[in-house]
Formats: sequence, C-alpha cells, structure tokens
Amino acid sequence: MPGKESKFEAVKLRTMITEGKTAQQIIDAFGINKTTLKAHLLKLMQMDEKFYSIEGMGDRAVSGNVKFGTMGLRLSPTLMVNYGFTVGDEFKVSCLEEGRIVLEKK
Repeated sequence: MPGKESKFEAVKLRTMITEGKTAQQIIDAFGINKTTLKAHLLKLMQMDEKFYSIEGMGDRAVSGNVKFGTMGLRLSPTLMVNYGFTVGDEFKVSCLEEGRIVLEKK
C-alpha cells in the first residue's frame, strides 16, 4: 500500500540479522520492500552504534510471488539464491495439501 508506514521492530530485525537471515528472508518476514529494509537497518545501526551486514543487500530484491503460466512455474535464479539455493540443486516436489506445493532439496 503506498503511503503505509511499516513498523520498525528493532528486536526482531536484530535477531534475524544475528541468525544470518538473508535480505530476501527479512523482506518476506516483515512484508516490506528493500528500501524500507535499508532504512530500518540504518536506524538499527544508529541505535546500536554497531555495523550490521545482511547477505543479499547488494542483490536485486525479488518478490516471492510466482505465476503459473503456459510454460509452467518460473522461479527466478535471484529468488532461489536469496533463499540459499545454488544453480544445479535438485528438488523433490510434493503436494501435502491442496493449494500448497513443497520443494525439498535432494
């Protein structure tokens, strides 16, 4: 929503950073965009007087939304790398419940 301000949650953000979460994982968890994450990161660093590094901050942010088209599903390489996968990984596909597909790395 344009104009909607997201709530800054210092404790949750600090915890996710120290757990080694990637920028994409933090963006998804907070439901924010990369610009907002950068603003929150700067605020946290000013509060703590400490530098924090988040893996993937220099990478392009990608929406977790995937569309089913005539060619099937396309998960972008950037999205997969942001979630810790590498080119060449193989997956097992399963459907545990209707409307939900699970990819498990082999």
